[in-house]
Parts: sequence; structure tokens; C-alpha cells
Amino acid sequence: MSSTPERDNTEQQLARVCEALGIPESTARSARERFDGVRSVTVLEDKRNAAIGAAVLSLTTREDGLPITVANIADTWSKTLSDQPLDPDEITSLFGVLTANLDFQGTPPQPRALIERFGTDLGLPDGIIVVANRILVDVFTQDPEMIAEGTSPDGIAGSILYLAAKLNGYDDLTESDISDTLGTGQFTVQNRSKKLRDALGKERLANDDRYHLHPETGVPKSNEPAPSDPGSGDPNAKARPDGSADSPAATDEDADESTTAADDQASDSQTETEAGADEAEDADSEDDPAAAPEDEQDDATAADDDESIPDGDDADAVVTGDGEFRDIEAVVQSLFPDELPTTEHVAAELDVPIATAQSALESAAADGDIDQKEAGSTVVWLPGDRSHLTPDLTEDAVQNEVDELAEELDLSASLRVFARGLVSDAVDTLSVEDANEMAGAAVQAASRIQDVDVEAADIAAAGEFEVRMLHTWLDRLAETVAVEIPRSSPESLAEEIAASLDLDETVREEGLRALEQYEPRDDDLEYTASELAAGGMFFAATVGGAPVDLDELGSVSGADPEYIEDAMNSILVSLCLALVRGELAYEETPWTGDLLESDLSQDFGDIEVEKAIALAKTHVAGRESQAVDEATIDVLLQE
Repeated sequence: MSSTPERDNTEQQLARVCEALGIPESTARSARERFDGVRSVTVLEDKRNAAIGAAVLSLTTREDGLPITVANIADTWSKTLSDQPLDPDEITSLFGVLTANLDFQGTPPQPRALIERFGTDLGLPDGIIVVANRILVDVFTQDPEMIAEGTSPDGIAGSILYLAAKLNGYDDLTESDISDTLGTGQFTVQNRSKKLRDALGKERLANDDRYHLHPETGVPKSNEPAPSDPGSGDPNAKARPDGSADSPAATDEDADESTTAADDQASDSQTETEAGADEAEDADSEDDPAAAPEDEQDDATAADDDESIPDGDDADAVVTGDGEFRDIEAVVQSLFPDELPTTEHVAAELDVPIATAQSALESAAADGDIDQKEAGSTVVWLPGDRSHLTPDLTEDAVQNEVDELAEELDLSASLRVFARGLVSDAVDTLSVEDANEMAGAAVQAASRIQDVDVEAADIAAAGEFEVRMLHTWLDRLAETVAVEIPRSSPESLAEEIAASLDLDETVREEGLRALEQYEPRDDDLEYTASELAAGGMFFAATVGGAPVDLDELGSVSGADPEYIEDAMNSILVSLCLALVRGELAYEETPWTGDLLESDLSQDFGDIEVEKAIALAKTHVAGRESQAVDEATIDVLLQE
């Protein structure tokens, strides 16, 4: 890490960011102490102090249950810097080393993820989870210290869910239910719920539609964020994404310094969004006397004729339900990354029909202002300039794919919930390019942890991606989440393959020895455990004169036959070169006689393999004692 003056400057930046985001002094103090505690961590020496300070602050706010996102901290901190701004990915990349060297019990989960997980465990509907997240945001805006002073984020989440349920008549949910599910005391739930109720005020909780579900649809009656001062009565107050309000007279600086942001802001669930979009479509049909009957309405034609899409230079602007012009790119920017910019979400944000939003989004994408990306079954619209944004897809997309996979594979609710929890814990740290691959890994991990038999090939087929991508993502997930994910080594998988195919004991031993002696080269693929295991056994069976069917081997191992063959070739090249370098003794390596003194090399068609075998044959032809250096090997292989 850097010099004392730079560290002092970072501590000043940390203080300013805490003040701007409304972070309580107790949380800020813990962050300062932790930042001071990592000055001797050598692996952080080449990292920017600003990134370290921001990462420490992000982890500490999570630990205290504060609804502050990594993007909020990155944006606010960047305003204190004169050089390169902070990127959220730069912050989250430090989570692992910081949690390993500070007093964190793993990476703390996001508060929104806790509420969703516990709400699902308690069997509460999505609408209650939305209301609970709104309560969290509003209490934090009103009294940040109340959230931070809680005994644990779990207790806060449970108490908020209890209050949200009671406000909506879920009287069957008891404090005992919360206590049993979360492992907290009943008194804690009771006491914390009372404080939350007092913080927002009984009258506000009773009368504000923001906290109440529609009796027929089960979604919150109002999608409007609550003002920071409910008693102000300012009809011109402009709602901010965190649920607070900003007077039109306030300056940009004032707005920046007073911004507090929530994790997803309760994000108002997919159910609420779809309902809002449906209502917008109905309203559009009623307001348009020329519209065809609903069952004959063509959405595309309606969008083409819709007066809410301006002509000419303003083609990428949309007239909202309130009659205001909104630039479609700016709308996508405002939603991402805290909320997934799907067509439905954009339509709900603009209060226009889905067809209208779809047309405007497609036009902006054609102009290059935004990008369309398919994340499995979810279509999202991403800002064109993403240099200061969080991972390519947000948590919602991966969660959607988990639900799709769980339904396709007929998995239990508990396994689905556990998989969603793993996603919530990891999505901020991992850069997600393909939501269904990460979702598949989460489902596979959850099934292993719960000891449920779900084949990797079945998950990959349901998600329409390669099996090897599932194993690759499983490794990434295991390195990110706090819970241990059972994973098998290539050696243990090779034992299982040998038993399943009833391979000869000599073949089994030779395959295991080959895996032990294999040293990957720089240009080798990063093989999965199953690919290496199958490749080792395929090699041993081939040189041992007992070849196995490649497709059958792929079926047993769960690896793609193409990658099994590649893994076998890599193993063979590695062993041949180790022999030439003098690292393996010819007389102590059984496969050398079978391969190098026969025509078996014809079974290995890869040109690099042929060169390695030829080099090994030349070496053993009376010159076994003369080891060849690496540079000479490289020259010979390139000839």
C-alpha cells in the first residue's frame, strides 16, 4: 500500500463518502479501523488505496445491514478523486483478500438478499418481500443508526419481514416463526419491529399505499417512493431512487451529497412490474379511440402509431404517462445496475405500454445507444457506455434463470431457494456474462450441498449450455461464497469412471499415474476435473490396448467427448516431454513400451501429439540418459 499522506487522503475521502451516503458514525468508524488494519497486507501493495477503502466500506455496510450498493459507493467515491474513477468491479475484486485478512465471517450478504431468502423460507409472497425492502430503505433514510445498531442483519431482516406481514394481515406469521427460521430471539424480533414501526410512524404505515398489497393482485398498491419527510407535503418533491425526495430547488451538489441508495430498492419484483405494465397497456387501449379491440390489437402496429414515441431528432425519447419527455438511454442508465432493464421494467418506469417501450428500446439499440443482451430467457437492455457500471447482468437475470431451471428439472422449493441464496452472495463479486451458466452452477452447487442427485448433463441441457461451462462456473462460485461446495478431484472421478466401465486394474493404475504426472503447459486448456479424469483413463486404456468407446466415456463422466480427447492429448504431450527432459525414467514408466515401441501413435492424430511422440521416440533410441532442455524442446516442436 502507499505512503502515509495518500492513506490520510483516503481516510478523508472515506469520511466524505460516509457523510454523502448517510452512513452512521458507528459504521464509518468500523470501516476506518479496518482500513487502518490492512496496511501491512502485502498482496494489497499494488492496489489503489481508494479501491481498498471503498471495498472495506462496502463490506462494513453490508455487515451492518445497510442498503448501500457497491455502485453507490463507487459513484460517490469517484467524485472525490482527481484521477481515474473507481469501477465497481475494482472494488468487488478485493472482497476475497479483505475478508481473509479482516474480522469478517466471509463476504456479508446484501440486505436485500437476506430479506428475500428469509421471506421465501417463511413462505411469504413476493409482495411482502417488496414491502419489506421498502421499509428497509425508508427506515435507513429516516434513521440510518437504527439499522446499523441492530444486533445482526439477520435480526433486522426478520423484524422487517414481520412488520411487513402484519401490515398486510398475515396474522398467522408469529414472532416464534421468525425466531425459529432465523435463529434469533423472539424478544429481539418484537423489540426491533416496534422500533421500526415507531421510526416510520403508525399513521404513515397505516395509510401509505406504498406498504400495502392490493387484495386481488397481491402486489403493492403504489409504486411511488416515499418522501424523506412525510410531513413536508411538498407536491413538487422529486423522488430519488433511494426512496427519499429532492426539492426542485435543490442543487445537483445537494442531491449528490444527500443520496442514500438501497440494494435494488426493493426492486419491486417481477410480479409487480408485469402487473404495472399490464395496467399501462389497458390504460393505453382505453385512451385511444382508434385502437382495435383488445383481442385483435397488434402490439407492433400500436407501437408504430403511438403518439408517445416522438418523431425526427427525438426518436429515442418517449412521452411518459405524465406527459414528460424521457430519453430512453437515460432511463436504461437510471435503472442499471440496481434494477434489471428489461422491457417490462422500462415500460413500468415510463408508465407506457410494453409495445411502446419495446419500439423505443429497439430504435435506441439500432442507433448504438444501448445494447440488447439475452441472458437465457431474459432479454435486457444495457447502457452503451458501461465503463463505470457493475457486472454485465444483475442479480435478477440470474435469479430468473434459477427459477427456470428449477421448474424444468422439477427441483424442490428448498433447493431453489438455496441456489438463489448462493447467487445473491456471489453476483456482486463475479462478472456475469451469461446468466444461465451461473444459474446452472448455483443449482448444481445447491444440489451437492443438500446431497440431491442432479446430473450436470441434465442441468446443462436444460440451460442450453456446455457441461464444461457448468464446471467452470462451479469453481468460480466455490471460490466466492462462504459455504463449502463439495467438489471431486480428477483422481476420485477417475476411480469412479474405472469402476463404472469395469476397467482393468492395470488401466486404472496407469490412468491415475498419468493424472499425477501431468503438468499443464501454458497453451493447454483449463480442463475441468471430469475432463481430466476421463482424459487420463482414455489415455491409459488406449496405450494399454483396451480402448473404450469415447461416447460411452463421455456419458459416464459427464464430460464432452471432444474435450476428453483434448485432455488425453494434453496429458500425452506432457508425459512425453517430461520423459525427454529426464523427469520420468523410461524403464519405470509402463506406457513408454506400449506407445513408443509400437504403432499405437497412429491412434493420436493431433499434429502436436505426433511431434511430441516422435521426439520421445528419438530420445529413447539409445539416448535416454541425455536430458533435453526446455528451449531445445520448443525449437524441435516448432520444426
